[in-house]
Amino acid sequence: MFEFISSIWWMLVTLGVLVTFHELGHFWVARKFGVHVLKFSVGYGKLFWSKKDKTGTEFGFAPIPLGGYVKMLDTRDPDIKPEDYEYSQTYNSKPIWQRALIMFAGPAFNFILAVLLFWGMFIYGKNEIKPLIDEPTKLLLQAGAQKQDQIISINGYKVKTWQDVTLELVTKGLDREDIELTVLRNDNEVKKLKLPLSQLPKESDETKIFENVGLKAWRIPISNKVYSLAPGKPAELAGVKKGDRIIAVNGEQTKDWYDVVSLLNKHIDSEINLTILRNNNTLNVIIPHAVYDESGTRRIIGIGQQPPSEADKDYYRSLVFSNSYDVIDALAAAFKETWRMTTVSLNMMGKIVTGKASLKNLSGPITIAQVANDSASRGVAFRFFGIS
Repeated sequence: MFEFISSIWWMLVTLGVLVTFHELGHFWVARKFGVHVLKFSVGYGKLFWSKKDKTGTEFGFAPIPLGGYVKMLDTRDPDIKPEDYEYSQTYNSKPIWQRALIMFAGPAFNFILAVLLFWGMFIYGKNEIKPLIDEPTKLLLQAGAQKQDQIISINGYKVKTWQDVTLELVTKGLDREDIELTVLRNDNEVKKLKLPLSQLPKESDETKIFENVGLKAWRIPISNKVYSLAPGKPAELAGVKKGDRIIAVNGEQTKDWYDVVSLLNKHIDSEINLTILRNNNTLNVIIPHAVYDESGTRRIIGIGQQPPSEADKDYYRSLVFSNSYDVIDALAAAFKETWRMTTVSLNMMGKIVTGKASLKNLSGPITIAQVANDSASRGVAFRFFGIS
């Protein structure tokens, strides 16, 4: 419930910032051209707070935070009386090019905001993970990719992060055209692979491009063997022992510890049936229910994985880098990224209109990229000493 409320809150905050900056664009350019602005509202509905400046513009907040508006003086407004204005201050008295710029200023200011946000992000730096491939399957295996290949370009476009990879794959996947994947193998070999996206199923969900292609982020190998038990927790009470290998959870097979955690989370609110391998014998252990950990925020059964080796930890750390620039380069990178996100968004919206993309992509590539980036991060990141 808290996460849901938090998501709603930050959605409203984000909308508020975007709307305010958008309307600020209309407002600022209108003022520059001598148009009198009657009202600047953040939100829709009757203003619950407002204040007028010395020019008579009323600034305020309305209760419906799904938009906003700038009301300009216009002779076509039936609520405006001729004696209430000077004609030269009206919107409709201005030449067409000025009116066009006033309208264009809203989206232009959103573009500027995006550049500023990216600029700040690139100056501050953001930890990213190199796009290193885990065991390839499906189309990726068919293309000749190997485990621990690093993707460095797609159709000639250089990629540095999983977000880069996702945006390129999603947009190219919509066209169902084969693409060239360039990978770095063994840190010194550059290989060009042909990824046959033309073989993607026609009805495949574009938001599951990684799954459809057979692409997974590299993860530190952790076996599905129980390394530790929390005293008095459900797993120990049910008879699980150290060294047991969990080969299935509620009938679904596991290959490694990541599968164990994923399936436990899937069934954490119900009875859990563990199929374990002990001394070459297969046993079933029933765990009636999970319990909350000491923080009271996470449900667990009380098992822990084997800690990774120092070599694996060092290799993982070598994949993490700070995606940052100096002030000038950060500005150039911000413009490039904003333009790229804008063109990709418009491209995807066009494909939705023409039927090449499903309505599931209506949220645009930003959401898709965030989800994929989060999945990739979770793929390579892990708890060094965790209890599940």
